[in-house]
Amino acid sequence: MIDAVRFRTLVDERLDQVITAQRSDGGFGDPMLQAALDEIARLAFAGGKRTRPEFVHLGWVAAGGEPFDHRAVGIGAAFELLHVSALVHDDVIDGALLRRGRPTTHVHIHGLHVSGDWAGESRRVSEGAAVLIGNIALALADTALGDVNDLAREEWTRVRVEVNAGQYLDLVGSAMRRSDEAHALNVMTLKTAKYTVERPLRMGAAASGSARAELMTALSRFGLDLGIAFQLRDDVLGVFGEEETTGKPVGDDLREGKSTLLMARARERADQAQTRLLAVVGDPGLSPAQVQEIQQVIRDTGALEAVESEINAYYASALGHVREYFGDSALGAQFAETAGRMVRRVS
Repeated sequence: MIDAVRFRTLVDERLDQVITAQRSDGGFGDPMLQAALDEIARLAFAGGKRTRPEFVHLGWVAAGGEPFDHRAVGIGAAFELLHVSALVHDDVIDGALLRRGRPTTHVHIHGLHVSGDWAGESRRVSEGAAVLIGNIALALADTALGDVNDLAREEWTRVRVEVNAGQYLDLVGSAMRRSDEAHALNVMTLKTAKYTVERPLRMGAAASGSARAELMTALSRFGLDLGIAFQLRDDVLGVFGEEETTGKPVGDDLREGKSTLLMARARERADQAQTRLLAVVGDPGLSPAQVQEIQQVIRDTGALEAVESEINAYYASALGHVREYFGDSALGAQFAETAGRMVRRVS
């Protein structure tokens, strides 16, 4: 079996190295810039599961790379900093209050604005500052990446475009009240399936310089199916998850009006009375009682059961691609074990 624990440790060390090196840069002596790096470090080390580095590692090893090569470690660290950037921007866009059980970056800065009696409109300053902190994290991701071959660089360029395109579709689609299946699947593919699973796998394999076309195809098929299952599980947790495990208030996805397949399934199955209850989804002032009513509609329409079935179907399809390429090998078993954890998670 692959020593994933050691790889995560090496990724952590690379993250610390990159952030520490930036602290000593001549222009970063200002306390406010040090505070910005503190926030990036807090998010980078705040209990993340290192999901994307794990898939980088799997792709790298599947292509024959030496398990703990610095190139694979650098790619893993780059994906974590890209993730930090996406989290900070995502929280601003969603108006989220908590991230991993603590105030989000823009909420933290809002508190500093108020307590420090800063000038300017608090929301504009705090959200603008958070966006810039996210941009710094994105730039640091390039630093962490280091030198990679052209094929890996192409994957890196694509994933940075895709995750922003998916976020854009998610934001605008929610504002337009898009609830169709095609839209939800497109958002899931760009924002999660490619960003979380497929591109890390492909980039790890590509960076080795020895990945065969057949392997890259298998990684893509596995990654897209598992990535959609991963997002569907996230959608379920966004409505039914417990704050103690998810680190986010219960029902936040309902208050944000996220365009998910779960909601699409509920709306297409709802009767008139249930449709009226679902009409308030997207109201940021939803009460706990309203959240519970919507949760019950999702259950009663069979939408939750349908999505659970779809999670299982995508998961089974992902495993099929693994078995087809790797057979009964130990590496195939590692892919299957990792996939299982992704779809069974509770946070």
